[in-house]
Amino acid sequence: MNERERVVGPLPSSLPPTPRPWRLAVTFRSLQHRNYRLYFFGQMVSLIGTWMQTTALVWMAYALTEQSRWPAFVMAAQILPTFLFGAWGGWLADHQPKRQLIFRTQLAFLAIAVALMLLIASGHTEAWHLVLIMGIHGLVQAIDLPARLAFVPNLVPPADLINAVALNSLLFNVARTTGPAIAGIILVEFGPLACFVLNVLSYFAVLLALRWMQFDTEPVASVHASKKASLFSGFRVLTEQPRLAWMIALAGGLAATGWPMMNLLPALTREVFHLAEGSYSFLLSSIGIGALGAALSVATFGTPERQRKFLIAGLGMVALALLSLSAAQQLWVASLCCAGFGFGMILFFATGQSAVQLRTNDQSRGRIMGIWAMMLSGSVPLGNLLLGPLADRIGVPLVILGQAIAASLLCLTAAYLFLRHREFLTRSELTNSGKPLN
Repeated sequence: MNERERVVGPLPSSLPPTPRPWRLAVTFRSLQHRNYRLYFFGQMVSLIGTWMQTTALVWMAYALTEQSRWPAFVMAAQILPTFLFGAWGGWLADHQPKRQLIFRTQLAFLAIAVALMLLIASGHTEAWHLVLIMGIHGLVQAIDLPARLAFVPNLVPPADLINAVALNSLLFNVARTTGPAIAGIILVEFGPLACFVLNVLSYFAVLLALRWMQFDTEPVASVHASKKASLFSGFRVLTEQPRLAWMIALAGGLAATGWPMMNLLPALTREVFHLAEGSYSFLLSSIGIGALGAALSVATFGTPERQRKFLIAGLGMVALALLSLSAAQQLWVASLCCAGFGFGMILFFATGQSAVQLRTNDQSRGRIMGIWAMMLSGSVPLGNLLLGPLADRIGVPLVILGQAIAASLLCLTAAYLFLRHREFLTRSELTNSGKPLN
C-alpha cells in the first residue's frame, strides 16, 4: 500500500463519466427510492418556509433599527454555532439513530418557529430578540446539519449517492429562489407575521416525511476511536493533503467576502434605490435564479476536466458582479448583477465541493466535509460581523466594492495555484492513484 492509500485510502476505481445528453430520468434518478423521495419533498417544503422566515427576519432587523449591522448580527447568530459546535454535532450523529435525532431537531426548530411567531404577533419585537432566538436556532442547527448530511447515504444505494448529493444542492437553490419570492409578495400584501406562520406550518412536511420512511434496520455508527481522534483527525488528513486544504481555504475566503452582500441588500434597496420590501425580495430572488442556473449547469456539464475552468469562472463572475453592483443606480441593473453573483457563487461552491468529494474516500469523507462545513459556517458570520458595521460607517456601495476587490484577489490566487500545480483538479490526477497529491 502506497503512502496516499495509507492516508486516505484508494481512490474510486472508476471516475464519473462524461455526461450524456441531459435526461430527466437520469438527472433525478434518486427520486425512485421511496425514502429519499419523502426526504426530498419534505425538505423542499421546509426549506422554502425557512427562506421565507429568513427574508422576513433580515428585513425586520433593518426596519426596526435602520442600521445595516443588525441583519448581519441576526445571520451571524444563526450560523456561528455550527462553526463552534458542528464537530460535536457530527460526533452525536455517529452515536444515535440519525432519523430519530433529525426528528428531534426538527421538533426543536418547530418550537423555536412558534416562539418567534408569537413574539412578532405581540407587537413588542426588538432587534436583540431576533438575535437571541436565532442564536438558539443556530445551536439546534449545529446538531441537525451534520446529522442530515450523514443521513443521505441511508436513503439511497451507493451508486446513487453522488446524484442524491447533487439533488440536495439543487433543492437548496430552488428553495433559495422561491422562498424569498413568496416572502416578498407576502411581506407586501400581509406583513411579516404571515411569513412566520407559514414557516411554522412548513415543518410538518419534513416531520411527516421522517415518520413515513421505512427501513429494514437503522444501524448506529460504531466509533471505536477516541473522541479526540473522531473530532480532529480530519485536520491531520488535510496536513498530509495540502491541496485539499487550499480548496477549502479558497471556499472559506469566498464565503467570508461574498455571502455577506446578501445582508447588505436591505440597506442598498432603501439607501441607493429608495425602494421597499418588494424590491429587496426581487434582488434576493435574482440571486436565487442565478444560483439555480449554476446548479443545473454544473449538474449537466460538470466533468473533472472542466473543474479548474468552472472554479476560475465562478470567482471571476463574483468579482465582476460585485464590482458592477457597487456602481449600479437602477434596480434592473442591480438585478442582473445579483443574478451573476448567484451564478458565480454556486458555480464555485458546487464545483469546489465535488472536487473535494472526488479526492476524498469513504473513510475520510465525513471528516473532510465536516471541516468544509465548519469553514463555511465560520467564514460567513465573520464576514457579516465585519462588513455590516463597516457599511454603517462608509456606506454600502464602498463595502461591496471592497468585496469585489477581495473576490478578484481570490481569483488571482486560484489561477496562480492552478498554474503552479498543473495536475491538480485534472482527470490525470484522479487516475494516478499511486502518486501522492501533495
